[in-house]
Amino acid sequence: MQATNEIGDQFALAVGNARESAVVDLSEVSFLASIGMRMLISAARALNNWGQKMVLLSPTPEVREALVVAGFDKLIPICNDMDAALAALKEPVA
Repeated sequence: MQATNEIGDQFALAVGNARESAVVDLSEVSFLASIGMRMLISAARALNNWGQKMVLLSPTPEVREALVVAGFDKLIPICNDMDAALAALKEPVA
């Protein structure tokens, strides 16, 4: 939670200013609380509003399970490798 507060503003600013599709590497994230999930979904929705996408890359098994249980896999593509993530970015925005 503390880490999310520390990076949340920077993350939102980077994604918001870029207004381009983004691949978010979660391979080093060992735990994702609801506040972190809110940060991701807010950024994904903002990108979607601009006709762009977000893809989550290589979450750890624990983080992937939390994302799937929360239904994120239905909203944001989750990929295991960069090639799959880049391919998912090319798919039309829903």
